[in-house]
Amino acid sequence: MRPAFRSLLWLAVLAALVVTCGQFNRACAKPQDAVAAKATPASATPAPFYLHAKHVGELGLDCNSCHVATKEGAVTLQRPGHDQCQTCHQDAFDKVNDEQICKQCHSAFPPSSEQDNYPFPRFKHQRPILIDFSHAKHVDPHARINAHTGMRSDCTFCHVTDAKGGYTIGHEQCAACHSKPGMKPAMGANSTTADCQGCHNPQSIENPSLRKVSVPAEITAGAYKDIRFSHQTHAASHGKFDMNCTTCHQDVPHSTSLATMKLPKMNQCGACHSQQLALGKRMDNCGSCHANPETGVALASYSRFIKPAFHDNNFRVNHQTMASEPGATCYVCHNSLSPSSTPQQRCEQCHRTMRPASHTVRWRDDVHGKWAALDRQQCSTCHVADTCERCHNQTPASHQPLAFFKGGAHARLAMLNERSCFTCHTFQNTCAECHSQTAKP
Repeated sequence: MRPAFRSLLWLAVLAALVVTCGQFNRACAKPQDAVAAKATPASATPAPFYLHAKHVGELGLDCNSCHVATKEGAVTLQRPGHDQCQTCHQDAFDKVNDEQICKQCHSAFPPSSEQDNYPFPRFKHQRPILIDFSHAKHVDPHARINAHTGMRSDCTFCHVTDAKGGYTIGHEQCAACHSKPGMKPAMGANSTTADCQGCHNPQSIENPSLRKVSVPAEITAGAYKDIRFSHQTHAASHGKFDMNCTTCHQDVPHSTSLATMKLPKMNQCGACHSQQLALGKRMDNCGSCHANPETGVALASYSRFIKPAFHDNNFRVNHQTMASEPGATCYVCHNSLSPSSTPQQRCEQCHRTMRPASHTVRWRDDVHGKWAALDRQQCSTCHVADTCERCHNQTPASHQPLAFFKGGAHARLAMLNERSCFTCHTFQNTCAECHSQTAKP
């Protein structure tokens, strides 16, 4: 037998043995191994674990099982500690660290110290801690001012300045009212899970897919991204510029939930940050508020001295609709207005000093009569009946000289626009004086 043929024969035998062994191994494999391989594919990922959905929703635990007061009788709660966890999970702490349990509070595994703790509350400034809250139900309808601070009493009652100059609110402020008998939801030693869920919805806080309403990101964080702002600085200047909380937060008194909350827009800043402030604080200095570096020329919409793009010819005729809407921002550019101006005041403050574009040189003598005949209600926006009488009780310029006009010059004008004549005259007391005498039977 040739050597080459012998090599090929051995290769064929070896291949047959490999196939036979593979079939034998598959036949001897345990049934449970096949089931396990089918049930846990390599690409499978564990389902997300939601702490409150497990403990509150599935196990039905009370909130006070984990959230305990900082001291007896206090409404301020502290972070759940090992003592609360060990009530149910003693084995996980005694034998070996359970990663699923540890990572609920610690960012590292195995945990090293308290330094790797997540902030408490867990999702503060990331997801809304309060879900159901209505400012409209809590604000003072009379908007009374605190004589000591000069600010709205209802705002400063709840929003307290913290050590960094920001405004914070906690259980202490809520308890001032909600610890009273009969107040719902109740806050106190006997508060139930139902009381906590009167404001909080922990399941939807952890799992946003359960959230019924969409909360703007800036409301969750409490500030716009990359914006520097100090409430303290503005509060200190409130007397100089006649500012109050609702000067900027105009929509807050009407907000019924976090979903309807709005932070002030930049055009509201223009009401103050214009020529009346020092150079470094005007709207054209982006770095005054924006933390991120900006280059180039500021957008036209940032300046109160450039007409907005929507102020077109159609806007001049129909702007009363926008100016009459609640929260209209006409005051940003029109210095004669204030943020609290009523719709009527917004019109009057401008139109007392600025004539409408239609009031051209020809308006008084040639045009206004036709407009008045079409829509007198529009004229009455600025004018009263006395306005017409002061002019129309005088002889019009077209009637001069009066003798010539009366003698026959009026005929052509009367034939062209008889209705104009009857603005002041009637046939009986004017025309009939002459035309009845010459009329043929």
